[in-house]
Amino acid sequence: MRMPASVFVRAAGTPLGFAVKLILSFALLFGAFEASRGSEFERFVVEDLILEPTTALINAVTPDEHAQLNPGRVISSPGSKLHVTRGCEGIEMFLLLVAGILSFPASAARRLQGLLIGSALAYLLSIARLLALHYILRYSPGAWEALHGLILPLGPIILMALFFLYWSERATPFLPGAQADAA
Repeated sequence: MRMPASVFVRAAGTPLGFAVKLILSFALLFGAFEASRGSEFERFVVEDLILEPTTALINAVTPDEHAQLNPGRVISSPGSKLHVTRGCEGIEMFLLLVAGILSFPASAARRLQGLLIGSALAYLLSIARLLALHYILRYSPGAWEALHGLILPLGPIILMALFFLYWSERATPFLPGAQADAA
């Protein structure tokens, strides 16, 4: 039996429809970024936009660190070599946020607002996480495993989830009869 198209249109505005769109959007964005691995675009995003500013910030906050970005995505200073591997740069967190905002039933203006604020938050959290990892590795290597393996990956994700919940509640809640936000 064939389902009428209107069933699918109505389903897109439900939590299940949102979940399906979120998964598909994230898979598409993640796949596109994975396809760019090793390209100039990927190097620009990861090294120029994330790692170089992190290194500069380390040197601005603690000039005696003499941190530098070395080939292989290593932020090094005397006594510390932070290898920033795939997934540690925060790109996946950003892509998940973008997929969530694009999949959520909200006006274009609210989506743009969510993307701008959320992108800034994701960027700051990525830089802050790398800063924390650098200083932990340098000054408290005994705490590295617990902080690197659990707290520092989970903290930014929780903060991004809270941002998304805050944003989505104001954009268009999943309530019977709720109307899309006009702003």
